Amino acid sequence: MSHDGMRRGVCFMAVCLLVGVRPASAGGYRDFVNGLNAKPPSGSRFRPDLEAKLASLVSAYREGEGKEPVAPDDTFLDAARAHAADMMLNGFMGHSSSSGLSFQGRMGALVGDVTRYPSLGENAARDTQDTPVDDAKARAILEQWINSRAHRKVMVNRSFQFVSTGVIQRENKIWAVQIFFGTPRKKGLFQ
Repeated sequence: MSHDGMRRGVCFMAVCLLVGVRPASAGGYRDFVNGLNAKPPSGSRFRPDLEAKLASLVSAYREGEGKEPVAPDDTFLDAARAHAADMMLNGFMGHSSSSGLSFQGRMGALVGDVTRYPSLGENAARDTQDTPVDDAKARAILEQWINSRAHRKVMVNRSFQFVSTGVIQRENKIWAVQIFFGTPRKKGLFQ
C-alpha cells in the first residue's frame, strides 16, 4: 500500500485459494467467532445494509466485466463479520486472525473440511476516512478493491458463484470482508 493510502485511512487485503486447501485444526476459533457475532465489540455494530450494498456492487462490477454475478449467501457470513470485527478490535489488516490462524484455518474451523469448496477467496478492507457511513462509503471500499490487481482478480474469478459479506462500523469507520466461494461438493477431496 502506498503512503498516500495510509494517510487517507484506507487499507485493503486480498487472498484467493483454489483447490488444494486442507482442513485445519482451529481449537477455540469457532467460539471466538460466535462470541464476536453474538456481541460485537463495544461501540460497534454490524451493518447488514452495507453488506447487501457491497454484494450488489460486486455483482454489478462482475457483470460489467463479462462475468456472472455472485449470489449473496450466508454460508460464511459469521466468518466475514467476525474477521471484520477482529481486525477492527485488534487494529490490523490481513487474512490471518489476530491469534495467527490463516484464512484456510479460519474457514476450516467454521465449515470443517474446506476441500468441499473447490474455490475460496477473500477481500478485506477498511475505510477510516472522516466521511458519512453510507452507500458512498461502501462504493469507496469497492473502488479500493477495483484499484488493486489482487482484489480485482478475486472479484472477477469465474470459479466463484457466491459471496458472504461482513461489515462492521465503529464511529465513522468501517471494516469489510467478502468471502467468495464456488458451489460446494457433497464430499471433501479426502472423504
